[in-house]
Amino acid sequence: MEKIVIIGGGIIGQFTAYYLSKSDYEVVIVDDATGMPPASSGNCGLVTPSHIAPLNSFSAMLQGVKWLGKKDAPLSIKPQLDGAFIKWFLSFMWHSRKSSIKKVVAVRNEMLQSSWRLYQEYLTSELSESAFKPDGLMFVANSKSGFQTLKKEVEFLSSNSLSSEIITKSKLLDLEPSIKDDAVGGAIFHTDGWLRPDRLLEEIKKINNKNGVKTYTGQVTEINTTRNSITSIQTEQDEISSNKFILAAGAPSYLLARKIGISLPMIPGKGYNLTYATSLKNQPKLPVYMFEKKVVATPWADGFRLGSTMEFTGFDNSLNTKRLEALKRASKEYLHTDIDQSDPQPWAGWRPMSSRGLPIIEQSNKYKNLIIATGHGMLGLSLAPATGQIISELIKKGDSN
Repeated sequence: MEKIVIIGGGIIGQFTAYYLSKSDYEVVIVDDATGMPPASSGNCGLVTPSHIAPLNSFSAMLQGVKWLGKKDAPLSIKPQLDGAFIKWFLSFMWHSRKSSIKKVVAVRNEMLQSSWRLYQEYLTSELSESAFKPDGLMFVANSKSGFQTLKKEVEFLSSNSLSSEIITKSKLLDLEPSIKDDAVGGAIFHTDGWLRPDRLLEEIKKINNKNGVKTYTGQVTEINTTRNSITSIQTEQDEISSNKFILAAGAPSYLLARKIGISLPMIPGKGYNLTYATSLKNQPKLPVYMFEKKVVATPWADGFRLGSTMEFTGFDNSLNTKRLEALKRASKEYLHTDIDQSDPQPWAGWRPMSSRGLPIIEQSNKYKNLIIATGHGMLGLSLAPATGQIISELIKKGDSN
């Protein structure tokens, strides 16, 4: 039985282990605990086949420049003279061309559709208790300009055969009484759903353990190599050898790859959230995206989460209280939800942001026994099943395509 070592115990690593363990491999996960709570459980729990457009755009970066110094802005770019950041930024802008975005949209659409189907199979076959609901994602615009932009997004989704609809103010308030009267209009993206990401992660860990997947917990301190292959990895307690390795450690994949001379075209993008341990009075029935503020409110039967922001500040794990307060202000501006009902748990985590807007799923050119699976940006949860299946097929077929 061939042994495969997966570096990274987040949702990408777990779904990769899930599919490989079904194909008669000896699978080992090394959960590279960095001290930063994982984005796999700290995200807003959205599974979004509608999210086919990448962040890449000249307007997004221009807006980021305009927001320089504004500590509660939805997008924050810290000016850096770091060579890796400059290289990433230039690549990001290069891939903001219309021709590049068109190609990326097509690939993201195909992967997201595949992942949605795989989620349905997983949820059914494993009798999942991750509280998955396929009921859609609601958008609310509080300005006429925002509503007009939202109409263009609905047209864009329709042109890609993705179900969505514009909603007038009266219908919006009728469908969702938690939305305040300041709303101008909104939309529903019918293609999307949501779940409890922390429960999904714990659930799939248990399933993998039952299927024979072995897990080591600890930070990877060394990656031992020969000229063109990896021989073993070292944690504080263990040295783990194998003939095949998969690097799927999210944003820290960048740091681990650098240890062995690989420069990945990605940087960490920090996101924030506030999580309430119980449901709140007047919380929405569907997840609500507050369009102008770029804040998401995710309701669960026994909880509630506010999340947002993209902060390019390197591998900084501090909590910016101004950003957390901005989440609360947005909720109070758009929703009747009583977020003062209890004290939330704050969180910040790194998303692995590739410069092209596509995940990096490939056979390493430098090491013949290394596959890289990272750079999923804000789509780690949405793309995890598809990524796991792709890597499983890569290994089974020995195909580096």
